[in-house]
Amino acid sequence: MVPMFVRHATMDDLDALHSIESACFPPQEAADIERLANRIETYPQHFWLLVNPDADGADACFPARLADGMLVSFVNGMTTDHPDLIDDMYDDATMHDEHGTWQMILGVDTAPVYQHRGCAAYLMRRVILDTAITRRSGIVLACKEKLIDFYQGFGFVNEGPSASTHGNVAWYQMRLRLGRTANDGADDEAYHITESNIRKAMEETTTYMDHGRTITSQFPSLI
Repeated sequence: MVPMFVRHATMDDLDALHSIESACFPPQEAADIERLANRIETYPQHFWLLVNPDADGADACFPARLADGMLVSFVNGMTTDHPDLIDDMYDDATMHDEHGTWQMILGVDTAPVYQHRGCAAYLMRRVILDTAITRRSGIVLACKEKLIDFYQGFGFVNEGPSASTHGNVAWYQMRLRLGRTANDGADDEAYHITESNIRKAMEETTTYMDHGRTITSQFPSLI
């Protein structure tokens, strides 16, 4: 069996991305195909796609076929110096700043036939690792109350109700900080959870193996 792999997006992936987005979120929350196209065009390197090149017949029934396999899950979002996730980010891809200090996550999607298999968790660990390597301050997302525990399992801290009312839904802002801060005592547990997830992500991918001890100085204990 050929293992799944992670790659970034191209415009050729648009239809598959839109299929999964539509399956994962109600219409008022889902990004339409035009918004997804604008995001891919503006920040393709900030789409992480988990692809199964060896999908079986049951998986293949889902309309998310790519040239190199079946789209299992994807994460996407801009980078910015704005510290909080706001509704305009969902609609306006031009707010992306490639040199921004925060990685925003606008969507975490997993095809229904692959849900509850750990696929989203696998991909999230990869996103955290890649964000650490680019030396950003951290990751910000908004989630529903039922998913708070899921994201806390990666080291995200619940900052309370989000300013975002995207889709007329109540969201909670979650922040994962990369590196120590002046008041890091309160976030010690989250820091160590994040560190553990980065370590696991490094074990799960061969992408960084040829680089020896590659990791940012934000997590010196991993060196």
